Amino acid sequence: MKLFALQISLFICVTFQAQNGGNSTFQFLNYSNSARVEAAGGYLLTIKDNDASLGVENPSLLNSSMHGFLALNYVNYFANSNYGYSSYTKHYTGIGTFNASLLFANYGKFEYADVSGERNGSTFSANDVALAVAYGRELDSNFSIGADIKFVGSFLEAYNAYGISSDIAATYTKKANGFAAAFMIKNLGIQLNTYTSNNRESLPLNILLAFSKKLKHAPFRFSFTAHNLQQWNIMYFDVNEQAASDPLTGEATAVKEPGFVSKALYHLAIGGELLLSKNFNIQFGYNHKNRKDLSSSIRPGASGISWGFGFNVKKLHVSYGMGKYHIAGTSNHFTISTRIGKPPKTDSFYRQDY
Repeated sequence: MKLFALQISLFICVTFQAQNGGNSTFQFLNYSNSARVEAAGGYLLTIKDNDASLGVENPSLLNSSMHGFLALNYVNYFANSNYGYSSYTKHYTGIGTFNASLLFANYGKFEYADVSGERNGSTFSANDVALAVAYGRELDSNFSIGADIKFVGSFLEAYNAYGISSDIAATYTKKANGFAAAFMIKNLGIQLNTYTSNNRESLPLNILLAFSKKLKHAPFRFSFTAHNLQQWNIMYFDVNEQAASDPLTGEATAVKEPGFVSKALYHLAIGGELLLSKNFNIQFGYNHKNRKDLSSSIRPGASGISWGFGFNVKKLHVSYGMGKYHIAGTSNHFTISTRIGKPPKTDSFYRQDY
């Protein structure tokens, strides 16, 4: 509870600003920490089983069934960049569940060049790293809370920046009808040391509200997440854009500002899981903002759509997730997890205990 109180204090001390897109630093804090999360649309905040990677995504999901799980996640990202997560979870009876995780991102090698574009053969690198410690506790059979502290570092050539961030979350589960809801404040923090002097930037704050429902007589579970609730309009719209003309009549066509429904859909991510058996499951997802912001207007393809699967191999659980961001770019996520030590009395990977 002391850790949770510390997060509340940090929340009060930091200026509460609505930031989105390129208006903030340390954007790598929004990377998906597991293949399962990526496959479900980039958010999975309400599923309370023994998948310890979900405890990294939402610390209020940390529970005793995650005890002893070591999880490793690798992502083959765009343009020879890659990143990975590692985490370990341990439960203490009567106290709560703790998780330690490390995120490391590498963006490859870059060549130096002068103002005229001449290269001198030298190279430099760019890397980001975040070390996090999380705590989660079940208050009763329905409610649980959690929080974490992240120590963040970014190293771009000779420019370095450091910061501290935290996530605060609460989850409600209704065992009788397979319903769950979660509220989360993500990436609440401050940049302690800036890349350049007198240029302090905000962190990518994200307020989320999520719901999930498991069908009673079918092996389906659906999740709905509303993200970036701290800012209503997260669409890009150029108010200075000139009116277009009809190619046939030549008449000017007014450019209409997006309406209520369009703005609301930008906050929505939908995920689903097909629970075929204890050893094999399929995930799928759709992120409306990713599709609209990143797809080509001529050929949108599968932008914003994701899918994946998970299966057990003896003591290992292997997951794969694919996120389609653009016609020219796909992210491939691989997660392997295994328990070190004795398991708890119940083991329900992907099955959510209600």
